[in-house]
Amino acid sequence: MKCTNMEGEERFGPVTSWLYANLCNLFHGPLMYDFVVNDIMKSRAHSILDVGTGPGEVPVELASRSGKFKIYAIDPSKYMLRMARKRAYGMGIRFAQGYSQHVPFDTKFDMIISSISFHHWAHKKESLRYLSGFLSKKGEIRIYEFKKVRHLIVQEHHSMTRDELADAAKGTGLRLKGIVETGGKLRASYCRA
Repeated sequence: MKCTNMEGEERFGPVTSWLYANLCNLFHGPLMYDFVVNDIMKSRAHSILDVGTGPGEVPVELASRSGKFKIYAIDPSKYMLRMARKRAYGMGIRFAQGYSQHVPFDTKFDMIISSISFHHWAHKKESLRYLSGFLSKKGEIRIYEFKKVRHLIVQEHHSMTRDELADAAKGTGLRLKGIVETGGKLRASYCRA
């Protein structure tokens, strides 16, 4: 199954890519990316796909900490990918233009991750169903998001609730393995039902 329509995916142009990579990451990056990387480092995964990699923070940090991972990363923005490739030069990370319903790699992954991106996907269930086709036999999908705090305007639109993450797997052929909450950050894990 291959979807070539990026409708409902967040796309960054040259200016918004630069702003995100250089300004937004100062605020939420260290809060989330350390959580994501530390969590993945404890896993038994060897092959990882990062969906919505942006400027490549997570793949670069994983590759710099350990050589055990075979890392692939996709993003809809060619501008984000340009920055990610520059940061990851010589690290062996495979980057390609793609999104939650178009993975341009012909491989199976032990883990598919997405950090601070899932809340933007317009077709979450369809995307999870599609991505599940790229999981290895015991693979899992891990979604990392900030926990929704209703009184903060930015947080309201760029975050999710535990219930939203739990409901996302229903009808996708995946089951929710669990949700971990740490300091306002959530990680939902899904595997084949």
